[in-house]
Amino acid sequence: MMSKASATVAFVALAVLTMYAEAPQGGGGAPQGGRGGGQRQAPSTTATPTTDVKKVIETMQDNLGMLRGMQRNDSINRIEMWGSNGRRVVNGRNVTLATWKVSLNFTMNGMRFDYTADGQRTIEVVSDKFAWNEDAPGGKATPMPAALQDRQVQLILMPIGMAKAAKAAGDAAKISVVAGATTLTFPANGATITATLNKYMEPIKAEARYGTTVLNATYDQYGDWNDDAKADVYLPKHIVQTQNGMTVLDLTVTNTNTYNPYVIMPIPANVRGGAAGARSN
Repeated sequence: MMSKASATVAFVALAVLTMYAEAPQGGGGAPQGGRGGGQRQAPSTTATPTTDVKKVIETMQDNLGMLRGMQRNDSINRIEMWGSNGRRVVNGRNVTLATWKVSLNFTMNGMRFDYTADGQRTIEVVSDKFAWNEDAPGGKATPMPAALQDRQVQLILMPIGMAKAAKAAGDAAKISVVAGATTLTFPANGATITATLNKYMEPIKAEARYGTTVLNATYDQYGDWNDDAKADVYLPKHIVQTQNGMTVLDLTVTNTNTYNPYVIMPIPANVRGGAAGARSN
């Protein structure tokens, strides 16, 4: 005969199992690291949008998938993204990119943009306060000091780079809310960045002003675009940049690797030695 204690334990266990079975379950696939089932934490539609800049930037980092672990540390330091569909202005011409790959190392403040257009491969690199072109990744380098600030700004215009730079700006970062739309403004690398954020505090458009240049960017269809193991890191599938009303960059992401792949941009000796004309902030 079952004892009262055993019957009670069995009843509780059955109740727990029943509650679990009836509860809404998250989608299948790989575990959603640090995101509580992979659901981005959108604010309540009835809540008043916050002007707390630290809260906005933290939400931005969290919903991009940057904050991990119990300590909620920013753990995304290196990313690769690539595609076979894109356009870019090169030497004043709008050309089709047959293939392209962007490699980012936020610890080194580095980016490598490797693309092929009209059958010619071009590799543009920036790392810290230096810019150069390569004939192959890590290969022969040609200093490009005049391109430094443009490439530094491109690093910031990547959404994860934007979140990192906004946090680094500290008290210089400002939030405004107009007609329910949240705008984040901050200085970085000699530019003023103004970003309009969606309900997840992810950038959907941005403006970069530096010198006489005004560069506008739009971001669409955030998702986890890793082709095998999902990492719960959200990046836009479509990025468009315009200048003076003309499209200067149009990239459609095919795949990403957000598991901190091995991406480095060591500064070549001839680049470091020939940096007298480099611009930096």
